Order: sequence, then C-alpha cells, then structure tokens
Amino acid sequence: MPKIQLRVEIDGSPERIWGVIIDPLLAPKMIPDVISATTDRPGVVEIGSVWTLVAKIVRRKVKLVTEAIEVVPYRKLVIKITPGKIFKTFESQFELEPTRTGTIVTERVEYSTDNLGGSLSALLVNRHTKRNIIQGLSNLKELVELQELEN
Repeated sequence: MPKIQLRVEIDGSPERIWGVIIDPLLAPKMIPDVISATTDRPGVVEIGSVWTLVAKIVRRKVKLVTEAIEVVPYRKLVIKITPGKIFKTFESQFELEPTRTGTIVTERVEYSTDNLGGSLSALLVNRHTKRNIIQGLSNLKELVELQELEN
C-alpha cells in the first residue's frame, strides 16, 4: 500500500489555504487530472460532506466520490475516496500549521489500487497518483500566493 507524505510552506494564512482546499470549483485548478468537481452541499465542510470528482487516470475517465471523515476547520481535513474501479482504498489528510511567515501544509496520502489488469497498470496508476499529489500541492501554493493586480 503506497504512502506519500509531502510538506510545503505557503505564504498565506490557514484560513486562506482552507478556503482553497475545500472549494470544489478550485479542484480542477489544484489537481492536474481533475476535469470537474461538485459537492453535495455548498458552504461549510463537515464530517460527511461529499465531493464528486471526474478525473482522467491513465487515459480513463473515472468518477471519484470523496467524503470528509475528519474536519477541524483551518487545521485538518481528512477525506477518503469510495472504493471503485481504480482505488480499493484512498485516504488523504491535510494538516495546516501556522508559522510566523505563513503556513506549513502537510499532505499524507495512503491508498491501494484495485486489480487493474496487471502490475504494469498498477505501476502506471501509482506513478500517476504520486505526480498528481506533488503537482497538487505545488498548485495549491500557487493559487494561495497569487496576488491581485492593482488597477
């Protein structure tokens, strides 16, 4: 079962970062292979909140249903993906730690893949998943640190 842990320091408050992480409309900008995202209820994220993502994974269009299983606003968000055609298990945890100059964001992901037709497919999904997680944190940093243009 692959495990990935990444940390990045972002020049932004936990509140600003939280706003990006929980906004389904920003998911396609943050996660490279997400095509679209919707939520079952707009507004405050709480335990049981569900996002439905449509993504392309190894040239396949898949629907991923994610659910918030732990929510501590501005500090911690844990989501899981409902088992499906690609993942048997998938859990992602974001932790936000304020610093004097910004916020350290740690993402921990643990997952297992379904029987995808052999080790090559599993290898491609693992490589693809790791790339999306790395790029996703980089995109989060960029989205949060974007400055408004002055008129």
